[in-house]
Amino acid sequence: MERAKLKQALRRQMLAERAALPAGERANRSREACRHLLSFAKLAACRTVMAFHPIREELDIVPFLDSARQRGQEVWLPLTLVAERRLIPYRYTGPDMLRPGAYGIMEPDPEKAEEADLAALDAVLVPGVAFDRQGGRMGYGGGFYDRFLASLDQKPMLIGCGYHFQVVPSVPVEPHDVRLDYLVTEAGVLETRAADPR
Repeated sequence: MERAKLKQALRRQMLAERAALPAGERANRSREACRHLLSFAKLAACRTVMAFHPIREELDIVPFLDSARQRGQEVWLPLTLVAERRLIPYRYTGPDMLRPGAYGIMEPDPEKAEEADLAALDAVLVPGVAFDRQGGRMGYGGGFYDRFLASLDQKPMLIGCGYHFQVVPSVPVEPHDVRLDYLVTEAGVLETRAADPR
């Protein structure tokens, strides 16, 4: 029960801090984070990258999506099936194939998009509410990413994306939680203690 209370308090605190960021500051920090994502050599070497479309005050990585596609990478975005509590990634070909989906997130329209081949997945950019240097991540509580990542036959490179203040000393994690290899914020790229030495 203690862990649940800790999670709840940390989630509340982080979301409040994120909501308090002025729009201009959010844009500046997002721009810097995208710059770090684009110059991260290990990510640039990946052929396929699953990313996310930001919601509310999340770090805006849309400029990265477009730049990655321009340099020849295949970018995927997830469709959220709320009833089944799972994510299905589709190939992202531009904003025209998106529609408002679960929780107001812009998601692929299955009628305009091609489902991605999970066996080809090289890297995943993972959103979150809080992260730590041990590779721990706390999401919004739905468990969508944990379930998705646990279902993969091979673990891709996992990169948490957020603002630098979202990196805290320790995130309360469960034994089944999948740990991240890297964190990217406006301050740069941080290798976690869980990073796969590849």
